[in-house]
Amino acid sequence: MDEKIQKLYQECIQELENIGIKITNNIDIGQIEIKLSKRNNKRYGACKQLEPDKTTRYIEKTKRRKIVKYWKYNKHIIEISPWVMELQDKVIKNTIIHELIHCMPNCNDHGEIFKKYAKYINQNLGYDISRVRK
Repeated sequence: MDEKIQKLYQECIQELENIGIKITNNIDIGQIEIKLSKRNNKRYGACKQLEPDKTTRYIEKTKRRKIVKYWKYNKHIIEISPWVMELQDKVIKNTIIHELIHCMPNCNDHGEIFKKYAKYINQNLGYDISRVRK
């Protein structure tokens, strides 16, 4: 199973590189690790951001609350749910690429930048990346 996820991950990286998205640039993106989730939950995958780049810190104000956020992280851990690995490769790769987008600067959520990357990838590679699975 680990060999399969690593093989599909490398294919995704190559596809993104082919359309100009340099996901392996450690300076801009940080280090990325991919693995199977230890929990068998309902979601397809998750991207955990670690080691925030303190130079990209900003504060988001919502009503009375101030939330400290970061545009960029130096380490990302992508976890794919074990049950997803039983699906077609195209679905697995769709999930991996969705999580890879979260590794890009300022794509921690499903905001405008995430949507722009998803739209670009969908148009150029034929995926169906969205905020949630349909």
